Amino acid sequence: MRRPLFRDFAELCRALERTSSTTEKRELIAGFLKRLPQDEWKPFVLLLTGRVLPETGGRPLNVGYATIRKASSSRLKTLLPLPPPTISEVYSTLRAIARVSGSDVQRKRTEMLASLLSRLSDEERRYLIRSIGGEMRVGANIGLVLQALAEAGNVDPDVLRKAYLLCGDIGEVAERVARGEVSREALKPRLFTPVKPMLAASANTVEEALQLAGGRAAVEVKYDGIRVQIHVGGGGVRVFSRRLTDITENLPEVVDVVRERVRVREAILEGEVIAVDENGRPMPFQDLMKRFKRVKGFEQVARKIPVRLYLFDILYLDGSLLIDQPYHRRYEALASVVPPDLLAERIVTDSVEEAREFYRRAVESGHEGVMVKRLDAPYVMGVRGANWIKVKEVETIDAVIVGAEWGHGRRSGWLSDYYLAVYDPESDGYLIVGKTFKGLTDEEFEWITRKLLELKVADEGHRIWVRPEIVVEVAFNEIQRSRRYRSGFALRFARIVRFRLDKSPRDATTIQELRELYEKSELS
Repeated sequence: MRRPLFRDFAELCRALERTSSTTEKRELIAGFLKRLPQDEWKPFVLLLTGRVLPETGGRPLNVGYATIRKASSSRLKTLLPLPPPTISEVYSTLRAIARVSGSDVQRKRTEMLASLLSRLSDEERRYLIRSIGGEMRVGANIGLVLQALAEAGNVDPDVLRKAYLLCGDIGEVAERVARGEVSREALKPRLFTPVKPMLAASANTVEEALQLAGGRAAVEVKYDGIRVQIHVGGGGVRVFSRRLTDITENLPEVVDVVRERVRVREAILEGEVIAVDENGRPMPFQDLMKRFKRVKGFEQVARKIPVRLYLFDILYLDGSLLIDQPYHRRYEALASVVPPDLLAERIVTDSVEEAREFYRRAVESGHEGVMVKRLDAPYVMGVRGANWIKVKEVETIDAVIVGAEWGHGRRSGWLSDYYLAVYDPESDGYLIVGKTFKGLTDEEFEWITRKLLELKVADEGHRIWVRPEIVVEVAFNEIQRSRRYRSGFALRFARIVRFRLDKSPRDATTIQELRELYEKSELS
């Protein structure tokens, strides 16, 4: 079987861009997979989805706008023309770039990338740069690629989707499908490899949330902290964020509490970590974030900002996968191994009045609101639905910063007017819904300016465009129809409430969710 060239990959991407039919896209991808050798499935899928490196962590690629620009403008001369690269060669080169270390790292990375680009046509370069930036814009989102993998590998799509959510790496899933190693019987979590978290829908009132949850439900405090997934096994404890990032070193107290007080041999637990003051009262989310921004002097910051853990779910316990069990069964399992003071505060009720009173007390205690959970719901990884419904005081969305303008006056020298975007699952891209410079302190303006410059992918002088990575929670007065933005919507009087470093860009509010919020506001 001929080794496919990157040229073949670019031709496929062009064909995907030219059709809006998801069926045709799926067939194109599945057909391409069937022509690939077994060991090419993983590189192909990772390049196609813009996930060159594993989603669950690992060494970052560290190839930004400046490196790409220098590499693109380089004019390398070789004694003999090099043959066009295969898909695997391109993938291997990018992995090698990620492993570069030692002195003069940026020069070495630039030279390696320049050497690769010199072997590509303009069209091939364009798709490679998009893949490096994580935005292919060819409509090949994860859901569609999983469908194509299922078709090409003759695998049950539901089993394949669950396999992806359990391992968190589309490249590994492709590799396993190619080898025929995906089956319902083989579905097991791997300890210390985080799984995709279940997501919540939103409701305006507790009454609405109770109705969505079937009338009788668990009403649980929604803590204003960081959602964590905790893996226990072999005497070790690791803590992961909802972005599937290992944050164990930032939360040593959580490790100690779990090791000393949770009675399990192996488990995957879910909970929330909040910052508390000397009286045990919740501190603002932004104070907690200081633990994750500080590299030096962490011990001092940790003493000033102690944390507390509240556990609310269990996905795996001593050899048994529990995600298909109803929530009330999972909670019983959780309560059997966790002391009561480590459990999230909650009630089970069908009384609207009782639920309202619980919500009022949660907010008065300094918490964000409540979560209303269906008692019969399985744990549906990676899905946002009516099994869990959040009710908060202020209407907000999670948006991704995709660009910024240089400020004026007091904000001169800072990138301080930010383009906010929501996630579009259909295109696996981001749609702008407004701009804002409101809500940040001088310290935050300075921090985000440095961060955005590291993420820069294009520079227009007064404005830059960046790789979508930073998620912010945004409050607003209303959602309006807009012809200015391709999304069709604009946020009126948007203001940044806080940075959500615990969320990935694909965890942001979707365009469909924003549309539903708009339609709901029109009817209310």
